[in-house]
Amino acid sequence: MRSESLVAAALVVEAAADLLRAEASRVAGAVAALGPPPLGRGGAGWGGVGWGDIGWGGVGSVGVGFGDLWVAWVRLEGRVVALVGPGGLWGQALLLDALALDLRAAARVYAEVEAGVAAVIAGVARGADAAGRGGWLDDGPGPALVRLVEPTLSGPVAVRSSSLTDLVGAGDGLGGGRVRVLETVAPGGGSAWVVVVPGTQEWSPRAGSNPFDLTTDVRAVTGDATVAAAGVAAAVDLARSRSTHSRAGDPVLLVGHSQGGILAAALAADAGFARRHRVTHLVTSGAPVGLFPVPDAVRVLSVQHADDPVHRLDLTPNPTRSSWVTLEAPPAGVPVDVRRHALESHVRTLRTVEEAPRGTVAGLDAFRATTGAFVAVPVRSVTEVVVSRPPGGPEGVVADSPP
Repeated sequence: MRSESLVAAALVVEAAADLLRAEASRVAGAVAALGPPPLGRGGAGWGGVGWGDIGWGGVGSVGVGFGDLWVAWVRLEGRVVALVGPGGLWGQALLLDALALDLRAAARVYAEVEAGVAAVIAGVARGADAAGRGGWLDDGPGPALVRLVEPTLSGPVAVRSSSLTDLVGAGDGLGGGRVRVLETVAPGGGSAWVVVVPGTQEWSPRAGSNPFDLTTDVRAVTGDATVAAAGVAAAVDLARSRSTHSRAGDPVLLVGHSQGGILAAALAADAGFARRHRVTHLVTSGAPVGLFPVPDAVRVLSVQHADDPVHRLDLTPNPTRSSWVTLEAPPAGVPVDVRRHALESHVRTLRTVEEAPRGTVAGLDAFRATTGAFVAVPVRSVTEVVVSRPPGGPEGVVADSPP
């Protein structure tokens, strides 16, 4: 839960309370305008009909007695009081007002927590900068080097994407700084693009040639631009430049596990990347991505395990909105199990979820309904590149062809 979600909920509750009060006033006003039965014949009644026209004392066109009218009136007033009074609409409105106050109070607490998290992240960034001056966690000023290589993807996924599980599983075999870009045949014959980003591959605090490392983990979570993210963007540019089917406006799905999810979320939230590529979907697994301001127009699916601590490293829950679906599997045994962070573990979880009867998992059916350009379609081409971090050099991106 996020503070903005609590504030939004409070606004909805307050609006409902105002609506109940308005309805209560309307009902009470209508009955007040009617007024009680007259003490004598004649006079106006309901709907402009004279009470005398109804009759009293057994005399009248319909033979309704005066006493009967008063009994009916008293009953009506009793029902109105029950409907609009403290036990009715007004009372319900007051309860909603109290709920809205509780939500706003909770939002203030959450906002304080979020401010604390922001301070922690800022502290991590300052620490990384200090470490960088000592030669650790230094992403370097150099460009991302992108080298085209022969694809290693094999099996059915190389020919056809059949499920979201296939797309997450396509992150397997991306060692050595590889990034994989799948071009699918979108409905209507155009192309769509699946960008598969690898997770952390190097754990030394000293940055090396492979940018998918601890340095990128720290720098990306703190919001810094990274060589790895620039390399992924360059890989997409290169793959699309090689296709005769690529068109402006082609949909793009970014998918990544762990650090790959962080980088994918960073690109989905990057305005510069969005100007070149229309990101419509983001799929992450085991990744702390709650801090990234991914636009509402991008549909997000996050798969995570309750016993995997990694997706909580940003200390921020994922947003609660209709375009962001978070699937969290319960612990498989002990409360914390780092083995559950593995890519294959998340693949198994997603496969189980996708094989469940429709309607079983909240939000999943709606998400899958929007992925027709990426799922259950032929794969037109597979492009793989190796991204590396040079020790220095001019700014820019260098793309090499395979030997």
